[in-house]
Amino acid sequence: MEIKLRHTIVFNDFDTIVTACISNPNKIIILMSSGEVIKYNIKEQKHFFLFSVKSNIGYEDGGFDLNAESKIYTLDEITVIVNNYKRHGYIYYPGKYDALHLWREDYHADISDYPIALFKKEDVPHIIYSAAWNHLQIMNLDTRQILTAAKSLIEENAEEKHIEFYKNHVEHNKLPWPHRYDYFFGELLLSPNNKKFLSAGWSWGSSDSYNVYDVENFINSNRISDIKIGFWEHENRAVHWIDEETIAITYNPFTEGDDDASSDSPDEIHLYKLNNEKAEIIKKNKIAGNINVVNSKFCFNKNINSFISFSKEIGLALLSLEGNIIFQDKNLKIDGYNNEANLLFAIDNNKIIIYEIIL
Repeated sequence: MEIKLRHTIVFNDFDTIVTACISNPNKIIILMSSGEVIKYNIKEQKHFFLFSVKSNIGYEDGGFDLNAESKIYTLDEITVIVNNYKRHGYIYYPGKYDALHLWREDYHADISDYPIALFKKEDVPHIIYSAAWNHLQIMNLDTRQILTAAKSLIEENAEEKHIEFYKNHVEHNKLPWPHRYDYFFGELLLSPNNKKFLSAGWSWGSSDSYNVYDVENFINSNRISDIKIGFWEHENRAVHWIDEETIAITYNPFTEGDDDASSDSPDEIHLYKLNNEKAEIIKKNKIAGNINVVNSKFCFNKNINSFISFSKEIGLALLSLEGNIIFQDKNLKIDGYNNEANLLFAIDNNKIIIYEIIL
């Protein structure tokens, strides 16, 4: 296994880089501290202005915050940029619109990663995005029609669940029912064939609470239906899809209070199988080394059959499905990864450094 330096790109004509995204092996999308969003063509070594996140509209919270943590999502030529733990974002769709404003309600947005996912349905681009803490919408990006505009915020079988839960409560403790969906959506991860999406969100307690939703059902059913994977300490733990039915979730036995666990207990990767609208744990693999993957950026690459994990603490690590460390460089600073292109990148002020994982 080798990490090979591919490109070092310096943007002398700009201020510092806020965040970036490798869209494909030849294209990088970059948000500059000036508010400009640019596209950089690696082969041609040229950049192109796309749009600006600055706005003349006087939002009461100041609008998009260039000093806050932000993330870029891309699908073909479409670019979406949001503040991770704030309220604002923009959609850029060349030939359609330059900066379509996204906005969500403020209820605990500061600890809820802005839920965003892009996918194609019958070759038409769509976006899943947050309208509020417990409310997702799905929009056709060609027509700007919100397909879920009339969707209820009530869960399937909410009445039956209410009756069962309250059957032993005295009358004066009962609340009006059915109540709205009680869940904080978080980072969204689409399954490999875009048929399902996972929300790495949280529930009151507070705890990590990860759920899976069927895209077609979410669009077409008036009620919300989910597959609950599990509840754990509120760590914003790393998670990724292995295949259409299997999900990997990181876990620390000591943090979770497991019997016989100590502060030296290694992190684990738990594999869950989706089966008949349920999630069942099928394997627990201990990581053979003292690295913190729970709080890392984490994904699975099927082409190299390995997990890629990176953070300031661990640098870069590649792990086998069984939890063995294939490669680690603690000194390598990584800010992002493109799974399809198998490219890593680091940001250093006005410079982007791109690496490739070589088998």
